[in-house]
Amino acid sequence: MHIYLSAFLLSVLGLSSGLMAGLLGIGGGMVIVPGLFFIFQLMGIPHNLLMHLAMGTSMCVMICTATASTWTHQLKGDIRWDFLLKILPGIFLGLMIGSSASQHLSTRLLECIFGFFLLFVSVKILLKGKLTTQKQSQSPKLSFINLMGTIIGLKSGLLGIGGGAISIPFLIYCGLPMTEVAGTSASFSLPISILGTFSLGIFATTESNFPLSIGYIYWPAVLMIAPFTMFGASIGTKLSHLIPAETMRFIFAWFLLFVSMRMLLP
Repeated sequence: MHIYLSAFLLSVLGLSSGLMAGLLGIGGGMVIVPGLFFIFQLMGIPHNLLMHLAMGTSMCVMICTATASTWTHQLKGDIRWDFLLKILPGIFLGLMIGSSASQHLSTRLLECIFGFFLLFVSVKILLKGKLTTQKQSQSPKLSFINLMGTIIGLKSGLLGIGGGAISIPFLIYCGLPMTEVAGTSASFSLPISILGTFSLGIFATTESNFPLSIGYIYWPAVLMIAPFTMFGASIGTKLSHLIPAETMRFIFAWFLLFVSMRMLLP
């Protein structure tokens, strides 16, 4: 694929993932990983490296996305730092387990796991309809918070994405308003992306041996996507206070459904 077309597709991917991250409080991985998978296919990257490089690169890009989104949400007072501090130990444990396991799975298996995960998330959003929050804030026990953190970290490490699909419903259950749900969920993605980058990059147990990459991080894609994700995240965060959350989540659900079908069908 021509280098200019690759650059254009990567920049569009970065902008769209940043917008979703800012609007919904996700790390952007649910957009970046399948996007990179298809772009890397067009670039002629070997099939056995497609998902691994997409996941590792996604984690690295998410550092920029999560930083921009977290900073902007913090300026608006949307982050509950007490939730982040309580859930961090569980996130770290799950992420280490998931990252280690993902490096030993085949591309096709990871592709199917990711596809089924996106299918589950999209169908859940479409069937559930309008989200409702508790009338009063819930105060879950620390053990339950750590369990949720472990699940979030395990999924993130295994699929190379943030924890929004689990952390958003969890924070809604805790009774947080949607603006704080988006902000606090975005803050979860920052430690996930940093630790995930080290696990799938510098300290990866296996090497991709692909040019211009370290571990499973393909640096040209990182450098092209990252600035656009940060720009998109800042815009998305501002729009989250203007656009109804239900509208954006519904659009996002249909997008995930389409992507999941593309990944599952041979």
